Amino acid sequence: MSDITHQSLRRQPSQDRSTQRIELILDTAATLIDEVGYTGISPALIARNAGMSGPAVYRYFSDLDAIISALAARVLDRFLVRIGEMLADPKLTWEEAMAGAVDIYADMFANEPGFRIVRLQGSAAATPAGTQRDTGVIAAAVIGYFKPRFETWDRPLFHEHVQVMIEIIEALVTRAFNSNEYDFFIAEAKRVSTGYLGTYLAEVPGTPPTE
Repeated sequence: MSDITHQSLRRQPSQDRSTQRIELILDTAATLIDEVGYTGISPALIARNAGMSGPAVYRYFSDLDAIISALAARVLDRFLVRIGEMLADPKLTWEEAMAGAVDIYADMFANEPGFRIVRLQGSAAATPAGTQRDTGVIAAAVIGYFKPRFETWDRPLFHEHVQVMIEIIEALVTRAFNSNEYDFFIAEAKRVSTGYLGTYLAEVPGTPPTE
């Protein structure tokens, strides 16, 4: 369980059994989000479907927002684990890595319970899809993985450009799942996001590290 996930907890797990209960709560919340939507769930409903008592849920989470925040953090953790595994390939170019990140995002969109509502957020202020949210946490996490692998040096507004790239990918992948042209929109997500970031890297010079 990551540090980000821990931040949403009322009580930190001290035993494997506690960790298992927390995972059960999050698994149940993710399934219910897909079944009844964000507005249809509550800690009481989560407890009932998990076969737990209400107080058992509140032992770890103060309210529904804390549960959703922890779930969003877990989703981000899982995304970054897969990114790290992909980047372990020493032959991978940054363009191929970008395309791979789109594929990972699309796969989680299709197969990760609760993902379509929670998405990648990883902050303590997780919000349901359709409301304004800050992609800064995601951008910082992605940069943390990509920058050591593909040295970009420091550039003005680099973090902000990565945020725009994330917005492009999220919008086009979402469109892919809401249309009959899935392959087209996934391909466009790769082409447009890579082209956007590639243009920025080419036009904005970086500052090499000082020796």
